[in-house]
Amino acid sequence: MRTTLDIPDAVFKQAKLKAVHEGVPFKDIVTRALERDLATPANDADTRRSRAGRLFAALDQSRNTQPVGRLNRDEIYDRPVLR
Repeated sequence: MRTTLDIPDAVFKQAKLKAVHEGVPFKDIVTRALERDLATPANDADTRRSRAGRLFAALDQSRNTQPVGRLNRDEIYDRPVLR
C-alpha cells in the first residue's frame, strides 16, 4: 500500500543511512520498524505512564471550572451522561 508520511528530517536521515549501510530499500527499514513497534506489548511501564499522562491531560482540559450551583434530584438525573 502506498501512503504519505511526514517524518522528521533527523529520523529520515538515520533511516536512509541505515538502509544504505544494510543495502536494503528504505521501505524495508520503515516496515521493520513499524512491525517491531506493533509487536511490542502495550502494557510496559513507559506506555502505561504515557497513556495515563494523556488521560490526565484530557481530564484537566474537560474539568468544569464554572460552579454548577445547587441541583435538585430531578436536575441531577436530567444532566447528560459523559462517556
